[in-house]
Amino acid sequence: MSSAWVRQLVEALHQGACVLVTLRQHKGSAPRESGARMVVTADEIRGSIGGGNLEHQAIATAREMLAGTAGTSARLEPYGLGPALNQCCGGSVELLFEPLAPPAPEWLETLAAVGAQGDHGVLATAVEGGAPGHHVALPVGRESSLPEALRAPVRAILDDPSHSGIEVLSVEGSDWWLQRIAETRRPLVLFGAGHVGKALVKTLADLPFDIRWVDSRADEFPAEIPGHVTTMPTDSPVAEVAGAPPNAIFVVMTHSHDLDEDICYAVLERGQFSFLGLIGSTSKRRRFEHRLRKRGIAEAALRRLVCPVGLPAIRGKEPATIALGLAAQLMSQRTLESPNGPRSA
Repeated sequence: MSSAWVRQLVEALHQGACVLVTLRQHKGSAPRESGARMVVTADEIRGSIGGGNLEHQAIATAREMLAGTAGTSARLEPYGLGPALNQCCGGSVELLFEPLAPPAPEWLETLAAVGAQGDHGVLATAVEGGAPGHHVALPVGRESSLPEALRAPVRAILDDPSHSGIEVLSVEGSDWWLQRIAETRRPLVLFGAGHVGKALVKTLADLPFDIRWVDSRADEFPAEIPGHVTTMPTDSPVAEVAGAPPNAIFVVMTHSHDLDEDICYAVLERGQFSFLGLIGSTSKRRRFEHRLRKRGIAEAALRRLVCPVGLPAIRGKEPATIALGLAAQLMSQRTLESPNGPRSA
């Protein structure tokens, strides 16, 4: 489960009191998965539990709690997703409303540090009326504060990268929620800060990528840089390939075809990446294949070069359109889940 809500909650608490709304569990069809969270302040909403009338009513309840007109203690509320809410999902959900006030509690600070380090942990929450009791278990130690019966399930979740949602266990008369919290952003190295590069960064800003933005022209980077984007002005862009994580996504769109070729060569020669996209036409791809083949790149590796980039159904040469098509391609299940990325253009 993504740790984005952790960051959103910390940011909200820097401003004042808020209510954390957690979708604890669902039965049947529901607009979001168990573990989805939303942070509600007096004038702002961060995150979502699925939209629609369910979310509208949850926001209203949270703000009544903030105003002191609906009690200020944490509580669980059931909701049927049928005619009463004017929703047609047909299932039901249970929401936890948890009022919080500054400063950020220790469990939240621990989770924030986990996310900042790109690590993971398990949030174990005891729910017995009143305020929930939160405990954070990390891969090394830190589960000692949990009941003995929870330690094996917690370790199993820590070791399972695919674990999602909330697992509910009854231990020693209390209901416990166990949820894996991890930073799910994929490393992406973007070469080129021209018009399309700027449009791509803008499009990807709220999507699950950790972007390293490389260009030899320092003055090309905009003054405002989104979060999870690190600019890297350098006279040796090609050298940035070697330091990228093994599963990195590479996107190449510099001001120079020769530089594009050198970067693609470095990525293909290294061989450890999940996606290599090169902006350009089919004819550019053919030229690059010919040149890279002469430089010793094998046919199997050349087939991993994606050029043109973007989903074919999204057509247009405007920077924003190219960025949209490429963002959709990167967000596709095939690109994000396969350890070796696409095998053909």
